[in-house]
Amino acid sequence: MMSLEDILSPLPEPSASGKVSLMTWWFNSCGASGPHGPTQAQCDSTYRNKNVSVTVGKEGSLKGVQKWRVPATNRYLISAYGAAGGKGAKNHNKRNHGVFISAIFPLEKGDILYILVGHQGEDACPGRNPHTQKICLGESSVIEDDLRGEASAEWAGGGGGGGGATYIFKMENGELIPLLIAAGGGGNAYLEDPESSLDQIPLEQYENSTLRPSTNGRTGAAGGGGGWKDSPSPHLRAGRSLVEGAEGGSSCPLALSKLGWSTYGGFGGGGGACTAGGGGGGYRGNNSSCSDGQNGVSFIHPMGEIFLQPLAAMESHGECEIKVQLNCSHCQTQSCKRDEDTHLILCLCEEDEVLASDNVTCIGTVGNGIALICAGVILSKRLLQFLRGRLQSPEYKLSKIRSSTIMTDYNPNYCFAGKAASLSELKEVPRKNITLLRALGHGAFGEVYEGQVLGMSGDNSSMHVAIKTLPEICSEQDEMDFLMEALIMSKFSHENIVRCIGVSLNILPRFILLELMTGGDMKSFLRQNRPRTGQTSSLTMRDLLRMARDIACGCRYLEENHFIHRDIAARNCLLTCPGPDRVAKIGDFGMARDIYRASYYRKGGRAMLPVKWMPPEAFMEGIFTCKTDTWSFGVLLWEILSLGYMPYPCKTNQEVLEFVTSGGRMDPPKGCPGPVYRIMTQCWQHCPEHRPNFSTILERINYCTQDPDVINTPLPVEYGPNTEDDGGTVIRPSDHTSTSLTPLLVTHTVSQDSSSQLGLSPLGLGPTPLPPQPTKPRLHHIELPELLECWKTHSHAHKHSSAL
Repeated sequence: MMSLEDILSPLPEPSASGKVSLMTWWFNSCGASGPHGPTQAQCDSTYRNKNVSVTVGKEGSLKGVQKWRVPATNRYLISAYGAAGGKGAKNHNKRNHGVFISAIFPLEKGDILYILVGHQGEDACPGRNPHTQKICLGESSVIEDDLRGEASAEWAGGGGGGGGATYIFKMENGELIPLLIAAGGGGNAYLEDPESSLDQIPLEQYENSTLRPSTNGRTGAAGGGGGWKDSPSPHLRAGRSLVEGAEGGSSCPLALSKLGWSTYGGFGGGGGACTAGGGGGGYRGNNSSCSDGQNGVSFIHPMGEIFLQPLAAMESHGECEIKVQLNCSHCQTQSCKRDEDTHLILCLCEEDEVLASDNVTCIGTVGNGIALICAGVILSKRLLQFLRGRLQSPEYKLSKIRSSTIMTDYNPNYCFAGKAASLSELKEVPRKNITLLRALGHGAFGEVYEGQVLGMSGDNSSMHVAIKTLPEICSEQDEMDFLMEALIMSKFSHENIVRCIGVSLNILPRFILLELMTGGDMKSFLRQNRPRTGQTSSLTMRDLLRMARDIACGCRYLEENHFIHRDIAARNCLLTCPGPDRVAKIGDFGMARDIYRASYYRKGGRAMLPVKWMPPEAFMEGIFTCKTDTWSFGVLLWEILSLGYMPYPCKTNQEVLEFVTSGGRMDPPKGCPGPVYRIMTQCWQHCPEHRPNFSTILERINYCTQDPDVINTPLPVEYGPNTEDDGGTVIRPSDHTSTSLTPLLVTHTVSQDSSSQLGLSPLGLGPTPLPPQPTKPRLHHIELPELLECWKTHSHAHKHSSAL
């Protein structure tokens, strides 16, 4: 039998930065996907500059398993997230979530934990060949026709793969011991079951005894999910148990032979797909039926103390979080948290109670006053005033939000959705350390200021920041949106994404502190720096390609982290400075924030969908993937090369929708080099799978920067008037039913203030808008510069063949 030393490389010591009791260790799929686990190189790259250090199994049953050494003896809270199941070809409005479960375990210093992070089951679409692509696009119904037939099936495929389970286990005397297992979600069938309903979804199951069966799920047309320990299945479509290597199953033979439709289950025992969906992996793998695959069964070892009951919540690959569990035994409620600034342990109280000055006892609120008096508790007038003030204070309201967990509304395709996110992850900056310097403009929520903050660096020097504010009087939804945007931006750490410095939430108005971008938004910068008659520009083709490369780098980072931005556009990109050393960064996550709500299509009466930057599958079917951002990047590249012109000149959103779905694509901007335009057209391929990923886009941009013919191309000179000088707003009524030509009403806009120079993008941090006219009907605003551009360019988009 192969020894562990042969399978695993020498184990590195865990990072010792910071106190162990303050640390959290996150483990993920290391960028791997599909039926096989990650490699050592993938995990080294993923965990670089992080506090996680693992050794990855190279072969045998532990191949792809991450091995981590416990840094200190303590009680640890381990949270495991199973991976979601794949979507069916015509059953893609939802997916079966992976299971989240957490428990507390006593661990000794030097203990070795083995962590297998489950992979999401593969989606059936987009197909991998012309026939399956037609089925995905609804242009072929051979499978439905076959299902309705009397004879035996001749066609199969189109189901989603089962999601892999996430396993955390130890080894004692050569035997594997499961500690915590979060089950994977079952794959969707090809077609949605019209009889299914939310009421029929079974509760998440888990076992807490190793004496219970840990077998693989039953394999039918599709593969059953792999369990903890079982004998090998003769079917390749079956997910493997953990002791067999936990590989995901392949597609059923008929799907492979007739259509070449290969849809794997995820690493972690996910079952392979057929027309039915694959079963989810788990302690006990679940079955494949004739429709959707079933979720696996989770597990908690008896030595563990359950912290949160299992909940189907994960929409992507699995994850694992490990942190030291706080000792809250002195608290009345046995519940506490650590203060981020002082690192002191603070006791938590129930919703209708507040913490007394002893930081241990919880006191009933004024509403329970009668009960308190009846119990013989006499509160002084001063204490009553204190309680009333505490209950009405923003700090108390915020504490209720802080003590809870934000669970996002369901939204398919959003890679971070469904995952618990705590506001305690945000860095709180004391208000006394923040100084507002001057107003910059009005953002999506409230005023935006330039300010400075102390205490963010070791030398206690001040840092200039942009400060987004939330008005003291606002709706609960606005407050949640505000906090969610901060939480999203805090997740990222990349040189081409605007950094969230911290938040100040304990005092009204609430603040989000962002990196100050003095170059303003990219769209305004490009327009202001167009070469014009009598006015030269310092911009060169190399500068434009450098800005495009910066944003592509940021997009690659988001893509690698399975995050879909949904609104890559010049207005949402910011520049560090206007000079030659400028760096472009992605700076607005409003669309990504708003999709946490079911009402994200409309917000405040304004249409939120950026149709001119969206691919056909997004605005027609609501399908968003990382290839959605690829299409948007192609439009952004057109904006950059046109020096800030509006895409699809002369066309309304409805006309763009019809034009793009019928195969139309934009002409190249004036003076655009051929190789750069080819990148655009590759991003605009109709089939998402044919669009390049951002690593490929970066390679092609780099080729362009090394091509003398490209970088020496002069920028076109503008001969017309400066559209910004003629700025105004063309207003049209929102009634689209009228076919008559409506007179254009022109009103002058507010002059461009310093907001565009200090990092405010039109959607998230734009200039103060004109006050609305309450007596007028709701109007759509169309920029006058766009109308002038239409007159100037005389460019008419034409249809390109799919070979472009």
